[in-house]
Amino acid sequence: MKKLIALLLSLFMLNISAEAKSLNKGFNSLIRDSHISHNSISISVKNAENGKTVFAQNDRILMHPASVQKLLTIMPITDALGNDYKFKTELFKRSNSEYLLKLGADPYLKSEDLDNIVSKINNATIKKIYIDNTIIENKDWGEGWQWDDDLNSSMPRFNSYNLDGNLTKITVIPTDPSKQAFIINPQKSPVTFYNNVITGNKNDIKISRDNIISPNVLKLEGTVSSPQIYYIPNNNLKMYFNKKLTDSLENRRIYLKAPITNDKKTDKDIMIGSVEHPLSEAINDVLLDSNNMVIETMAKLAGGKYYGKEGADSDGIKLFEEYCKKHNIDASRVRIVDASGVSKNNLTDTDFITEYLYKNKDNNIVEHMASPGQGTLTGRMLPLKDNLKAKTGTLSDISSIAGYLTTRNGHKYVFCIMINDPVSNSAAKKNLENYLIREMYFKL
Repeated sequence: MKKLIALLLSLFMLNISAEAKSLNKGFNSLIRDSHISHNSISISVKNAENGKTVFAQNDRILMHPASVQKLLTIMPITDALGNDYKFKTELFKRSNSEYLLKLGADPYLKSEDLDNIVSKINNATIKKIYIDNTIIENKDWGEGWQWDDDLNSSMPRFNSYNLDGNLTKITVIPTDPSKQAFIINPQKSPVTFYNNVITGNKNDIKISRDNIISPNVLKLEGTVSSPQIYYIPNNNLKMYFNKKLTDSLENRRIYLKAPITNDKKTDKDIMIGSVEHPLSEAINDVLLDSNNMVIETMAKLAGGKYYGKEGADSDGIKLFEEYCKKHNIDASRVRIVDASGVSKNNLTDTDFITEYLYKNKDNNIVEHMASPGQGTLTGRMLPLKDNLKAKTGTLSDISSIAGYLTTRNGHKYVFCIMINDPVSNSAAKKNLENYLIREMYFKL
């Protein structure tokens, strides 16, 4: 009996070896045809049942992971917050004339929510509103984020004062030929526009902001031929929040006798209203649409809850390190500085990521990952829809993808591909990723 088992095991290993050799040949051919440098491509493929490496190329070389990193941070974050966690913004009555608004750093809080909260206030007596903003630190960008991404709508600032996605929507509308265009700011954000956009025969608008000299001035230049919509990251979240809160109050004919100031909630304050949003909405936004602001906020909130203090980005990193120790994953060789993967100070390797995914294969977070046709996988690898769960990553010069694949033969694998190449364009990188995953599907 023992000989039979040994023979079957030997045959199985020979079969795996043959599959690996076939995969190696196919991968080498695809990489050669892509004209992307072999040295800029890191690949790790492991058997999802036993964690054994099936294919490896540059798998221990540290690279920038981009948003694939969200797979590493989302698990300890949700573990610390708990499945029932809700983002909460709460209104308390302190006295007949004083109220306190306790912020929850809710990434889904809207101006309409503020209107609902304000409706709980007795406008006959109110004189003062306090704001408790101590749930997380007010550092509003991540370590190593690029200064020239200040106007990138996918990388807005974030802190306790999160509101309306921390973005201002503006519309540039053409008028008569060669005449100045209109700029519409429906949110009435506290922003001044330097409008040098002329109605012309094409849409070619440049938007800039000097955060040192005039941080609340947006400069628009160029031409416009049809209405153009832009989402601009708010430069001062506290200013925007207080402006929208004041607008909500005044719409109800509530005029404060004193400025809005900060103070901490006390045990004597009585809650009279709140707005809540579920954690599940955030998980989907992070894994399907790669929302940077949401996961960065979640990381601070998770760290704050776990360590019982005002949440900071450093707490989110400590959570990740503790989570790795708990699951016996060696994180000593990687560097994680933010939750989103935006910073190019992040460094990891594909072997680490596949090891991490293998040891977390039963985590219910996996169910929220994108399949082909969803989120950032819209339009990619559609024939593999029921066989692939993955997270993508994209930064300048960087493309990555990692996840779980069930092959044509029913075998399950974890994989990670990272391409750090300044020569090829994003489409070429992603096409290579698609071909490599398809090769795995047919050959393994």
